[in-house]
Amino acid sequence: MYSILKHILFLLPFFASVSICVAQADSSASSYIIIDSIQIIGNKRTKTFIIERELDLKKGDSVLTKSLAARIARTQNRLFNTSLFLETNTELISKDAIHKIVQVTVKERFYTYIVPIVGLADRNFNEWWVQRDHKLNRLDLGIYFLQKNMRGRNESMKIKAEFGFTKKIEFTYTIPYLTKSRKLGLIYYIGYILNKQVAYNTLDNKLFYVEGDRFIRERFGTGLTFTYRGSFYVEHQLGATYYNNAIGDTVSQLNPTYFLEGRTKQEFISLKYSLIRDHRDIRYYALKGTYLRLDVEQMGLGISNAVSLTSFKGEISVFKPLINRFNIAATLKGKYSTPVTQPYFNQRGLGYDKETVSGYEQYVIDGQKYLITKLNLKFKLLDWNLHLNGFPEDRFTKVPFKIFLKAYMDMGYVWDNRRDVYATGNKHYANMYLPGGGVGFDFVSYYDFVMRVEYSVNRDLQSGVFINFKAGI
Repeated sequence: MYSILKHILFLLPFFASVSICVAQADSSASSYIIIDSIQIIGNKRTKTFIIERELDLKKGDSVLTKSLAARIARTQNRLFNTSLFLETNTELISKDAIHKIVQVTVKERFYTYIVPIVGLADRNFNEWWVQRDHKLNRLDLGIYFLQKNMRGRNESMKIKAEFGFTKKIEFTYTIPYLTKSRKLGLIYYIGYILNKQVAYNTLDNKLFYVEGDRFIRERFGTGLTFTYRGSFYVEHQLGATYYNNAIGDTVSQLNPTYFLEGRTKQEFISLKYSLIRDHRDIRYYALKGTYLRLDVEQMGLGISNAVSLTSFKGEISVFKPLINRFNIAATLKGKYSTPVTQPYFNQRGLGYDKETVSGYEQYVIDGQKYLITKLNLKFKLLDWNLHLNGFPEDRFTKVPFKIFLKAYMDMGYVWDNRRDVYATGNKHYANMYLPGGGVGFDFVSYYDFVMRVEYSVNRDLQSGVFINFKAGI
């Protein structure tokens, strides 16, 4: 009975959100309008067909008036989620009682960025500040060049060069539309990374590092990913990436399972398929809609015996507006990988990127499988526009700024079935329920900026203030 109760409590945050619904009576009349033409204003660089690709209203469409507001809202969100525009506005201009002109007005973003990099070599801000004593020599310094909307076709080129704690050079080019049908796309990546300090093992659920006089880890990767977006909300991705990694003898001696069997080199090809179904209103900080993602990856295709690892990952998130300025969001994520014996370098449980339980930001929990569920209740404290009259650049004359007060609860579980001595430093939080939660603020502004300031408590009643720069869900 106790075991059943624990499983119910684990999934409670997710299903509590999914069960919330608001019934709305539909009393709209069945009258309709006809879209006579489409006018697009403000696209100085963006090709017209890129904007037309996102419109939910087409020339010649007969549209029921009761569905018109929802279709205009979908058009607004699709255009904004291209990350090409600061503002979008869609309105109807009447020719007569039935025939209408759809006028779409956009305000384009900056598309060229040359930004100095001052980043963290650690997993997150909290690990750097607490465990690494916020040492400045652990900062990644460099230059980030981003050219968005190349040729006006929503293509992007990214070049990242770092010369601080980590030496890195990366290049990514994205072409969302290869064909006239504007459904097939391509992403190309190549990167080379060098490290003098490497996290060689997990001890007490924290990363432990070794440092060398020379570079003790070298990584190279290059790959192609094809994308297929047959509808507005569903995207398929299929990619193949070649990896060639090497470590110094010191790392393999400290942890022979780093690449397994004391190896110092690792070479393999990874094949990955992803299905994404994205119905969120605003991708970088959603308040309404749903998100579904499924990933299947095979690392190692039999070319060498260094890696043979299969993983399945899934995520489903729900975002719902409640009464007044309240919103609720919930997510359920999971991963299954096989076999049990995996290279330490390639094994990932909780504690990396967004796969973190609140209150455990300073810890990593390695394992072959995990589940994590999150529930957020938010209240919009502030929705304000800062007007900079007389500013020479009109794209900064109005800066939106929002603040959300929130309460949240998480639950995680990591399965680690390893039995070797190198897994003992992971056992404090592995194979047990990991509750966490707290209260905090989310700050949201221009150019996809999100900052979370949270006070969280974990199962050991450890608490603290944690800062993150991505939406929690």
